Amino acid sequence: MGKKLVKQLLSGLSKMALPKSVEATEQGLQAYRIGLDTVDSFKGDPKTLVDALGTFRSGKSRPFACAGVAYTLVAASREPDGSYFPGGLDAAMEWVEKAQETEPDILLINMIEALIYIYHGRFEDAGVVLEYLRQQDAANYYLHVAEMILAQRQGDVEKAGLWHEQAAKSAANAPQRLRLQAQMGDFYMEQGVLDQALVMFKEAVHFDKKNYRLWHKIGVIFFKMGDVAEAQRYNQRVLKMHDYAPARQLEAAIKRELEPEGRRFGRMFKR
Repeated sequence: MGKKLVKQLLSGLSKMALPKSVEATEQGLQAYRIGLDTVDSFKGDPKTLVDALGTFRSGKSRPFACAGVAYTLVAASREPDGSYFPGGLDAAMEWVEKAQETEPDILLINMIEALIYIYHGRFEDAGVVLEYLRQQDAANYYLHVAEMILAQRQGDVEKAGLWHEQAAKSAANAPQRLRLQAQMGDFYMEQGVLDQALVMFKEAVHFDKKNYRLWHKIGVIFFKMGDVAEAQRYNQRVLKMHDYAPARQLEAAIKRELEPEGRRFGRMFKR
């Protein structure tokens, strides 16, 4: 992930032919929207991002294709610990600027600039861009998502929740709303707001019952809350669905908690 994946993508992009049309066409916009959703569904499989790049190019509109590359690079830049590879963000900005050369005022392109600033930790610059975009279309889904991400990165639980509500209302489809639920669930977990995290993940999994990652996160929350029995119940469900390494780790932690106290201390003294 992160640095390694970005380098692989950049190697392929150096050989990619861009569409000839420098106009932001309706066909290009439609392909762009589909590609954005594809990138947002990325869970670690590089093929998802390669497919998205193909979709962006299929619109035959250079500004949207360039912006699509930028959005893809931003997603690829995320490291396992949640940080972002700076080199990937810088490369993404170069592609945004290519898109802006002929189409400088399209919100769905410029919102990527705001995201890059956010993940770089340049919150003030991100705020300036977002303020400008609000004047263009204050009800835009991608603008609301960027505002939510900015609040999350700043650790503002209340503001992040408010922007999440706005984004959920402006979302165009169920997958977008489900991704928002999961993202807010992760944020609440990071902030230690476990009750709200549980609400988010339970709502998300209700509509995505085969998503073992969501079931696992619910199990983790119950474990952190001290409800080991519920944690075990959810974790067993995960392991029936998929041999998921984090679930195996949780299984071991649950077993240690369920050991009789005397045996647990005995094992400690043997060390």
